[in-house]
Amino acid sequence: MTCAQTSMSIEALRQSVHLVDAPTVTALQHTDQVLLGLADGDRPVYLPADPGNVLVATGAGGGTTTVLRTLAAQALHHGAHVDILDIGQRRPSHQWAASLPGVLVHSSISEVHDLLVEMLDRLRQQDTVPPADWRRRRILVIEHTDRLLYGLRQHWALTRPDSQLDDAPGVEALGMLLVAGPHAGLQIAAGSTHLPPRLDAAVSDVFPTRVLAYAGQTLWERIAPEVWPVPPYSVIPGRMHAVQDGRSTRFQALHLSESQARAWARGTVPKEYR
Repeated sequence: MTCAQTSMSIEALRQSVHLVDAPTVTALQHTDQVLLGLADGDRPVYLPADPGNVLVATGAGGGTTTVLRTLAAQALHHGAHVDILDIGQRRPSHQWAASLPGVLVHSSISEVHDLLVEMLDRLRQQDTVPPADWRRRRILVIEHTDRLLYGLRQHWALTRPDSQLDDAPGVEALGMLLVAGPHAGLQIAAGSTHLPPRLDAAVSDVFPTRVLAYAGQTLWERIAPEVWPVPPYSVIPGRMHAVQDGRSTRFQALHLSESQARAWARGTVPKEYR
């Protein structure tokens, strides 16, 4: 395996990135791309135009929920349909999305199991969706992917104890959606420090974009093995790295609060910025 040299910034990054900041306004104007944040020199860091999957791996308390919320709000703003899988939470992580047009929040494991199987069946009948056609795109946001996989297996073991399948159908469906979904306009944004099992492709093929906050060398070796050396640690909230095309770019993540994400998803400016 060939290791790529990490792209190290020599200019200071912003301590925070918000909608009201002039560089953020410029980065969001006249584009239908999803903004991750700002790199050195206020350079915007976007998701690629093609609907490739995104893996967000930040460790506990590292900002995974904030990144997923910011991505989902922008996708809704552009007209995509969004499904949020938020399982086993005492307090839902994505209350901001409740009752918004174009988004469904799924918290029942049985509901999620049926949804994944249904999405795979529908995928087999779909044609290719042009990347620019946001209204035909579907974004699947997964909070705590590890917990979801465990829940799917437990659900199947309890409801089908005599099953001879190698794995739960929901888990198998998710693995196939990750591989085959992008051509049909399905983009999965998963928060996890591990990959779903039974994926023969390399991590960079399944998740062409990976967003990491430093959480130890082991995490980097598992999620972004092509990046070397491991980027330096930062205690600044929202300081992350985007791994794309074999390169790691340090950036300050765009932060949308729950109220700001809700307003942006509706296509309006948050009231505190009016």
